[in-house]
Amino acid sequence: MIHLKFVDHYKEFVPETDRIFTFLQNHFQVKLVDQNPDFIIYSSWGIEHLKYDCPKIFYTGENHRPNFFLCDYALGFDFIDRPNYLRVPLYSILWYYDFSTLVFPKHLETIQQNPKSKFCCFVASNGGAKERNKIFEKLSLYDLVDSGGKVMNNVGGPVPNKIEFMRPYKFCIAYENSSYPGYVTEKIMDCFIAGCIPIYWGSPCIERDFNPGRIINRHDFDSDEAMIQRIQELNENEEAYQDFIKQPIFNGNQLTEYFDQERLLIFFEQVFEGPKITRSKGIKKSIGLGIRQTKIWESKIKRKIGGFERVWY
Repeated sequence: MIHLKFVDHYKEFVPETDRIFTFLQNHFQVKLVDQNPDFIIYSSWGIEHLKYDCPKIFYTGENHRPNFFLCDYALGFDFIDRPNYLRVPLYSILWYYDFSTLVFPKHLETIQQNPKSKFCCFVASNGGAKERNKIFEKLSLYDLVDSGGKVMNNVGGPVPNKIEFMRPYKFCIAYENSSYPGYVTEKIMDCFIAGCIPIYWGSPCIERDFNPGRIINRHDFDSDEAMIQRIQELNENEEAYQDFIKQPIFNGNQLTEYFDQERLLIFFEQVFEGPKITRSKGIKKSIGLGIRQTKIWESKIKRKIGGFERVWY
């Protein structure tokens, strides 16, 4: 039996319902414990992980970098090539959904069976994302953008089912909270599942995850106004809109490697068969703490002037 403990996750985090823990339950003999864990799985919301001498696995849904002076293994968004790291973008572990239905011809049938009757929607719960709020306000000057989340809500309150709310809309704003290469959450995937065209901002290299011809990507335009003009063109020309939305979601109309659960299984087999003590100790740990503090200050400065977050955890 492998004893696990989750620490330093966000306040509402429930280990028993976490996607990674559910995956581990399905493939290994694992148990959650409070004392004497064999492995710590930690995130970026605290420093409790520093107390433990067992191997530490960094796992985040935030735009944060793994600090390999403090962790032994990591799951994240970055494109990093090293044996103790695996890229697991958040959208790829929405295992309640059958991703094969997003591949043609099945997805093309879904689009044809669900005609669009509304312009654009927006669903967000974090009001601190300045770029996202800004594009909502600018696009609303062109036509009504229905907001079904906690932010800018104009439909009478937060909607109970995000995907069902999104289905009638031609477009959906899918801006991340921040921008960094590889940082891709569930926001753009929700658009694809609902059959919308995503209006996207986040990873500057989103083409490594999805077909860029199926995305209105803010990174491809010189200004918000230029992007909105393109949205207007598609909205007012049904033939052009249909040509756009009927493009494959994935490059080559094939799911990427990130949807292959075998990758995750092999990674955790390596983790659980590895050393049973952390390599993050002594001088290495001290270096890691110094790097973390430096990056925290750097991130604070960059947030004030605009730019990528580079905090390491």
